[in-house]
Amino acid sequence: MKKPSKIFNNIGLKIMAVIFSVLLWLVSVNINDPVDTEVYRNIPVELENTSLLTDEGMTYQVLDDTDRVTVTVRASRSVLENINASDVTATADFSELSFTNTVPIRLSLSRSLGSQIEISGNIDMVRLEVEERQEKQLVIEIEQVGTPADGYIVSNVLTTDGNALRISGPESLVSQVDRAVVEANVEGLTESINITEPIRLYDADGNEITSSRITKSVSTSNVSISILQTKEIPVTASASGEPAAGYAATGLVTCAPDRITVAGRSSALANLNEIVIPADELDLTGATEDVVELVDIREYLPDGVSLTNTSEDGFNGRVAVTAGVEPLVDRTGQLSQSRIQILNVPEGYQVTLDSQESVSIRLRGLQANLDAVDVTQLSGVIDVAAWMQENELTTLTEGELEMEVTVSIPDNLTQIGTVTAVVNVMTDATADQGAAGEAAAAGEAAAAGAVESATGTTDSANS
Repeated sequence: MKKPSKIFNNIGLKIMAVIFSVLLWLVSVNINDPVDTEVYRNIPVELENTSLLTDEGMTYQVLDDTDRVTVTVRASRSVLENINASDVTATADFSELSFTNTVPIRLSLSRSLGSQIEISGNIDMVRLEVEERQEKQLVIEIEQVGTPADGYIVSNVLTTDGNALRISGPESLVSQVDRAVVEANVEGLTESINITEPIRLYDADGNEITSSRITKSVSTSNVSISILQTKEIPVTASASGEPAAGYAATGLVTCAPDRITVAGRSSALANLNEIVIPADELDLTGATEDVVELVDIREYLPDGVSLTNTSEDGFNGRVAVTAGVEPLVDRTGQLSQSRIQILNVPEGYQVTLDSQESVSIRLRGLQANLDAVDVTQLSGVIDVAAWMQENELTTLTEGELEMEVTVSIPDNLTQIGTVTAVVNVMTDATADQGAAGEAAAAGEAAAAGAVESATGTTDSANS
């Protein structure tokens, strides 16, 4: 009979000894290298295979910040000492997208540090909002803000790099976009400038849409702002042609408006002091009343000069030019003899006006011009030598003659007919005889008076 092996002797004690040794080792390890936990916050979740959605014309948005996870690692202290946040990886593979639009989060360490490691996160799913992707084409609008300095206007504002914008993103957002606007601030400007400004999106109610989920083909726009100087100048006009018979132009030509504001570079405005509408724009030929013409003043502006924006005043660049036409009126007046002068009397003659107090004159013109003339204050001249020449005379006949009176009248009046006056013509000899006769008669009258006076004195004494 074989003798039992000694290894099985006291087997119970031996097993107990082994267990006790393991326990002792565990106690020793836990004392010297205890198990602990480390928390790593805000670990980004790497999204993989997102093209599986985007290639299908879909967009997504992570909800509730579920693409950030807090990770807890449980391991021995010696292991934890070799782990940092960069070793912790979190991934979500879109190939695992569920019908509830969630993707499971997978946690791991980037390097192997043993098997006695437990890793967990505060969330286990990335939650998504998934929509169809939409594109829209918009025209970039320019919104002018502010006003230039006094004496300047904004001539033009435009984008220099095109005015088309393409946006894309979730249908729910893109469908809200109504306008694309770039702001052009012109406050206080005195010269042209180029600026670069961001493009802003607005809904139909004017609310700005700032979502980062909308992608713009360009985010900024280059804007050119043209500034011009302004100047207010008068508008004048004249007329041509003759009105119908019996009518005349009053000479008054008015423009409405009679002043306009123009804009241009300072060099173009420096020597521009008025706009003159030529006479051929207003033809009075055959007119019997005022003539009115609408003239586009822009045709007479120099190069580089334009009208300012005056649409708010109802001015469209057309000036109403009016030329006055009125009927001619006749008036007869009396010219005092005292206002008539006799000139160029031939030697040996004396010419004097007849005893009539005045001569008649007939004038024609516009009523206003006639009203402005006092006929009695006009002056006239009788040129005896010219009258003799006109009548082919070399001598004058004594007696009463009718001679023409040349009257000085205003240029805006016309004399109708000839003005004549009766003059007395005598030679110097006749005049001398007449003077001697008048003297003798005067002497006789004086003597008779003296005799009468003496007789009266004698009679008085006798009485």
